[in-house]
Amino acid sequence: MKELSIYIDYSWSNDEIAEKLKRRLQNIKGIRKVVTYGDIVEDEDAWELETLKAIDSADIVIPILSEGYLSFVSKKIESRFDSIIDSKDKFLFPIIYKSSEWGSFNWIVRSKLIPADGEPLSNHSKDDVEEIINGLIKTIKNIAIRLSVEQKVENKIEMENLSDNKNIIFISHNHNDADFAELLKLKLEKNGLTGWIDNERLKIGQDWREEIDIGIKNSIAVIAIMTPDARKSEYVTYEWAFAWGKGKKIFPIMLKQTQLHPRLESLQYLDFTNRASRPWDKLIESIKEIKK
Repeated sequence: MKELSIYIDYSWSNDEIAEKLKRRLQNIKGIRKVVTYGDIVEDEDAWELETLKAIDSADIVIPILSEGYLSFVSKKIESRFDSIIDSKDKFLFPIIYKSSEWGSFNWIVRSKLIPADGEPLSNHSKDDVEEIINGLIKTIKNIAIRLSVEQKVENKIEMENLSDNKNIIFISHNHNDADFAELLKLKLEKNGLTGWIDNERLKIGQDWREEIDIGIKNSIAVIAIMTPDARKSEYVTYEWAFAWGKGKKIFPIMLKQTQLHPRLESLQYLDFTNRASRPWDKLIESIKEIKK
């Protein structure tokens, strides 16, 4: 499931509404984090650089407009806002909070304004403001749902493509060993094999078991990278145990010295603890043997 990041930009006089909006947005399923201008700027001399970084890293940007805010928005920030409007996977929702001459700002005119009538929130009744903010919250919820569905479709297409490949090796690892897993994947690919790593499994809310099950079912073998962290990992244990139950060939690799699970002790593991003498050739040959 794709999780969204939101950045709320504002001038200091508008911090109250920014914090209220942040609290509301943090409760939306599918939102990974909500950051405000006050969260990122510690050194006032670096405000523009930090703001640009926050805008670039966010999926949704919400500028809270007032005369004071528009007086300090730089050309670089405006350019970033323009690029979001032209983007297919990022969103800009300017909130007109207080009266200001915003009509001369192209990025505001081209945006989906909040409120839609262009009238500042400060001129609306309390009930109207609540309704307007609820509308924005609903819009963001719908974006999160749509992107989640699109992510699932992309994952399904990837899985279907992998199912046609008869050289898939599932790489089971703890996230702390991700660099070695990527190196292993590269080594396999150089020898005509496809290494598959489930990079999405740690995202909150995702049905990671379903993704793992499909990946292992489509593989001809599983390489279990063993370290002390992997030994304790729920994910790694589930992966090799599921593969075992499906009759898949399992190749344990001892990357860092650790006590193997009793079931894995019955298998011949490959010792990769010595970086200078790792038995890459033996691993590749063993995998190719099961294809014959």
